[in-house]
Amino acid sequence: MASKIIDLDHVCLLAALRLTEKEKEELAPQLEKIVEWVRQIAQVDLSPIEEAAYPAVDFPAPMRADVVQSSFGVEEALSNAPERDKEFFKVPPVIEGKE
Repeated sequence: MASKIIDLDHVCLLAALRLTEKEKEELAPQLEKIVEWVRQIAQVDLSPIEEAAYPAVDFPAPMRADVVQSSFGVEEALSNAPERDKEFFKVPPVIEGKE
């Protein structure tokens, strides 16, 4: 089922997704509904509503002093790690073919 609104193959390419034809058939109508909802939201007239967001410069985030403090030791930090490599957490590769 080809989508009228969304080029699902292009979206999959951009998102590095591999979907089966069945998955695409299930996903396309859902994405079309989402796009339609966003279009409806974009058509709402907000001009009579006063802006509620204020620039961050008016309300700066509180900052704490940058003070050096003792922290966990290596052994304590890695004590619950499922895998480790010397003094580092070992995690699965996130890019195919890279280890």
